[in-house]
Amino acid sequence: MIPTLRDPLATPLNPITEPVLSWAYIEIDDDQHSQAITSRLDGWVDGLESARQMLHAIVNTERYSVPFMEPDDGIEIEDLIGKSFGYCKAVIENRLRAAILREDIYTGLKILEITRLSPTAMGVRVRVFSIFGPVEEYFDIPLARRA
Repeated sequence: MIPTLRDPLATPLNPITEPVLSWAYIEIDDDQHSQAITSRLDGWVDGLESARQMLHAIVNTERYSVPFMEPDDGIEIEDLIGKSFGYCKAVIENRLRAAILREDIYTGLKILEITRLSPTAMGVRVRVFSIFGPVEEYFDIPLARRA
C-alpha cells in the first residue's frame, strides 16, 4: 500500500492573537514634580490602550536619536525644523504613515486636521485604525528646537 500524505496547506489555520503588552504610563498632575517629569510607569496595559500609548511613543520619538532602539523606530521630524508650515503640512502625513504603519498592530491612518499652533509648532489630529479598533489622538509637532 502506498502511504498517503496530508497536505498541510489544506488544513485551515486558527490564528492566535498574542497580547500586545506595553507599560502603563500614568500622567502626573503634581506641582511638586518638575516639568521634565510628566508621567510614570505603573503596570501593564493591553488592547486599545496599548495601541494608544504605542502611538504616542512613536510620534514622540525622533528616529535615529535613541541608540538602543531599532533604526526605524520613531518619526523623522528634526529635518522639518525651520521649514515653512506649508512644506511641513505637505510632508507630515507621509512621515506619520511611514512611522505608524511600520507596526503590525496598525492597519490604517487618516489625518483629520492639521493646524498651525504658532510659528514653531503644528497640531495634527489623526485617526489610526488598529487590530483593537480605531484610536483618535492629537499631537503637537515642534517646528523649532526645544531649548
